Amino acid sequence: MRRFLTVTLVLLIFLLSAAFFGIDYAVKNVLPYSPIRPQRITPEDIARSFGGPLTPSTFGLEWSECDITVEDSIHLCGWFIKSKQQPAKGTVFFLHGIGSSKEFLLPMAVDVAMEGMNCVAYDSRAHGASGGLNCTFGYYEKRDLSAYLDSTIVRYPGSGPYGVFGASLGAAVAVQAMAVDKRISCGVVESPFADLRQIIHDYSARRYFLRADFLVDRALAHSEMIAHFRVDSVRPAFSAREVTQPVMVVHGLDDHRISPAYGKEVFDNLASREKEWYPIPHAGHDNVRRVGGKEYQQKILEFFQAHLKPAG
Repeated sequence: MRRFLTVTLVLLIFLLSAAFFGIDYAVKNVLPYSPIRPQRITPEDIARSFGGPLTPSTFGLEWSECDITVEDSIHLCGWFIKSKQQPAKGTVFFLHGIGSSKEFLLPMAVDVAMEGMNCVAYDSRAHGASGGLNCTFGYYEKRDLSAYLDSTIVRYPGSGPYGVFGASLGAAVAVQAMAVDKRISCGVVESPFADLRQIIHDYSARRYFLRADFLVDRALAHSEMIAHFRVDSVRPAFSAREVTQPVMVVHGLDDHRISPAYGKEVFDNLASREKEWYPIPHAGHDNVRRVGGKEYQQKILEFFQAHLKPAG
């Protein structure tokens, strides 16, 4: 019996040690990369999703390549899509979600272009055809949008005023960008998160079926060192307090990836005098456009028609 207890104790110590070192290794070498290195959409992925290559030409629209290189030498790839009606009423920038690409927002951009506005859609850093290794959820991406705006003003004179449409990650970036760049005259943000640390806690608990925020926080400390950013500076709900432009916040009420409560928090914090909360019953995270249907599309077009005006 004594020998059995000794062997059992040794085995238990071994298993606990292995678990400890395994968790420690994961926290330092695996988990930090999970949020900041999303899987890229490839041309093959696009072909599988849409039945072949997808460009604005697919919808009979005129367009040109609109690439820029941002301050940290990352090359971003985009399209300038010419309005179907001339002269154009302005230009709307389109920002996609995490692990996505500009192609997935093209149907909405087509609606906007048909309604008389130019569009700029581009792959965010670390996504699609653009360069960069790390996604920082708006820390650098909000500056990228301002850089695209700088380039558009020079390359396409008279293309203003400028608005933004962002979905999920793109919505969070749009809110942060509007807080600091008042040349963006209005925005529609679909399914934004409120606080980066909070949403990563939520994602991790859902993925691993365990709420272990202290381990996630340790991993995020390594993420910050890898990507050279500060997690707690990415708080769209806080940034919303500096947003004075007209904003529509859209959120599916059955969104289990980003709670509609987070979108409502962003909305409530907006300093905008003209703002609209647009919840969509029965919509989840990735099917807002489909569930919202024609009413959703029309409300967004009407919003841009009403508020895409010179900033100031």
